[in-house]
Amino acid sequence: MPEAVQHHRLPRNFHQSFVPERQYISAMLKFAASGGEGDHQAIGAATGIPTGESSGKVPAILSYCRGMGLVRLGGQERSAVKKPELTPFGRVVLLEDPYLKTGISQWISHLNLCGPLTGADVWFHTFFEGVPSLGMRFARAQLDAHLSLIYDGKELIGPMVRMYEEDASFRVCGALAESSGVIERRPAPISEEYGLAYGARLLQLMADHFPVSAQVPVTELDAKAGWRTIPGWDIGSHQRVLELIERKGLISVDRHMQPWLIRPATPVETAWKCIYADLL
Repeated sequence: MPEAVQHHRLPRNFHQSFVPERQYISAMLKFAASGGEGDHQAIGAATGIPTGESSGKVPAILSYCRGMGLVRLGGQERSAVKKPELTPFGRVVLLEDPYLKTGISQWISHLNLCGPLTGADVWFHTFFEGVPSLGMRFARAQLDAHLSLIYDGKELIGPMVRMYEEDASFRVCGALAESSGVIERRPAPISEEYGLAYGARLLQLMADHFPVSAQVPVTELDAKAGWRTIPGWDIGSHQRVLELIERKGLISVDRHMQPWLIRPATPVETAWKCIYADLL
């Protein structure tokens, strides 16, 4: 299997302690769709995202949109002038759910934010790399200690828990919930309306991590991309998800092999366009 490409995860402090407010994510998606570009002040003026004397919330929101797989940056990455461009996921969100009100939009954005290639580093170390030591339920102090092994500094958790508790952010997803100093992870829901979205994400992970492979073992997909670990699915839940996606016609699963092999049955670009088709 080819090695995964070099990661471009968001650094620890990218959020500047701001949670991702959905109204500002929506404004950034509209800006990207319009072909807009500019420095942080210009983007703030065009979108209504608050800017301070330096940059305000614009860089954080732009970074969240990148980490959630909604936009990519065109042009020179280090340039002061930023040109966000919609991804296939970002385009369908803007068309169908521009304020990310549905569980589908919020969960896929969250799963992307935890990813090893272009997600956010703290989320990656909490929802993927840290799972063997943290599990699905852990004390805030335990998470803090885990992150302290990776980074120097304080307030390492930042807005990560808060974003899943605030209505203006990602409460519908609610991937994390805290009570009396104990943080619980909620597994990604498994139901008919999520099948197409999970399928599109699965095809995207195969394209990103195994671009020249016609079929991929499920264990490899999890080891490299966190396909099962990041959503928090146990073995039985994972098998139900694969059956659901296969029933939607997006993949075929070879269960005669151990581990099971997954083959794409639909182009990934086509799959993204349909992720809301079963929304009840």
